[in-house]
This record gives sequence, structure tokens and C-alpha cells, in this order.
Amino acid sequence: MIYLVVRLTWVPGKAADGSDYERSVMRLWKEHGGDILAAFKPLAQADGLPPADEVQLLRIPTQSQLDAYLSDPRRLALAPKRAASIAVTEITISDKLVEY
Repeated sequence: MIYLVVRLTWVPGKAADGSDYERSVMRLWKEHGGDILAAFKPLAQADGLPPADEVQLLRIPTQSQLDAYLSDPRRLALAPKRAASIAVTEITISDKLVEY
């Protein structure tokens, strides 16, 4: 299982467009076998820095499914919409869970 933490920051004034883009690609994510564990708008950070506009906790069973999602022509066709609405994307990926 592969886990992803995705932090998104919208282009100023383009939050609705960014959310529309994410709704579109998350449908594709699910088609490729991915799960959305959570998606949320974070609170302000304690250090006063602005938080991301959205954080997603995702998982997908295999690297080949992740690769298929990333190379899906329908997703790639949405690149202009993404570029116009999402300023920053930070992704952390792991296939190793920590047990506590």
C-alpha cells in the first residue's frame, strides 16, 4: 500500500477552480483504485505561517496503479486548469507505516 500526503495552495482568487480540478482528478484517482482517507482545510499554523489551502491523505494499493493514474490522458488533459489554479503542491509518499 502506498500512502500520500498532498498539500495544495491555490493561486490567489482561484480556490473554486482549484477545488473543481481536484474533484475531477479525485474521480480518476478512485477509478485507478485509490482511496481518499481524508481531505481538509487546515487551521492556521502555530508559527504564524499560512497553511496550505487543502491537505489530502490518500492511499493506493500499488506503484503501477499510481503510475497509471499519473499518466492517465484525462488527467494530463487537465494540466492547464491545474496550472491556472494551483500555485504549490507538496507531496509526501511512503509505503512504510510506522507502528506505535
